[in-house]
Amino acid sequence: MDYKKRMERVERHILTHLDDDLSLDALADVAAFSRFHFHRVYLKMMGESVAETVRRTRLNRAAVMLATTRQEMAQVAELCGYPNTQSFARAYRAAFGEAPSQTRRSRVAPVLLLPENQGEIPMYDVDIRQEPGFHGAALAHSGPYQEIGQAYEGLIQRCLAAGLGGKLGLLVAYFWDDPTAVPADQLRSHAGVILPAGTPVPEGLDPVEVKPCEALVVTHKGPYSGLPEAWGFMYGKALAESGRAPSEEEPPFERYLNNAMDTAPEELLTEVVMPLAR
Repeated sequence: MDYKKRMERVERHILTHLDDDLSLDALADVAAFSRFHFHRVYLKMMGESVAETVRRTRLNRAAVMLATTRQEMAQVAELCGYPNTQSFARAYRAAFGEAPSQTRRSRVAPVLLLPENQGEIPMYDVDIRQEPGFHGAALAHSGPYQEIGQAYEGLIQRCLAAGLGGKLGLLVAYFWDDPTAVPADQLRSHAGVILPAGTPVPEGLDPVEVKPCEALVVTHKGPYSGLPEAWGFMYGKALAESGRAPSEEEPPFERYLNNAMDTAPEELLTEVVMPLAR
């Protein structure tokens, strides 16, 4: 699976279909990728989000149109996705450092916009291994991912109330939305804990299960605040270099190998686990 070619195909599609449907669902189809994984891979491999590519490409088209055609400013704004000339002019000036009228008068397009440089991707230990699978319980959380700790408090309380003290395994977490594409207050996640096989899920909690499968594992050592970079490495480098497709059946998750309650932040170990397609 050549990830780079797939993302470049999307970029070319945007360039040649600026007046068509450029939603994440439509572009995921162009990439032959599931929507769940597509935008994360695109962002990390292409150096910008899909929305930023669309915006950049439309502004570049506007610059060329202003320099080479005599279309009315309102028409240029509409063709480039802006509802009125005022919002178009603000965006244009912010992008190019000059007003649209200046480009029209000079008949010279400014230097066209390129993706911003994202810098080097940090390196992590990566492994493809057999995931044994697990059964567990989880509590849903809605809102910023960094606030999921409150869901873990509720999860543990419910488990202890159900008499599961001493039976709780490693903590896990599922993050269902792309934080670069979904507002923070609408992000959905689950705080989970692994339970012994056959253990009933306490009332008020959701069951979680991972079936045995091959998985790509990125191991992060250090504070939890560094986990977004580990996910970026997974989507921007590890997954592409593996040549494997992510599973459409088993979602990726985090697994915490030690506990922040009794472990120094720099010694925390977290696995970012991506189940792979069979």
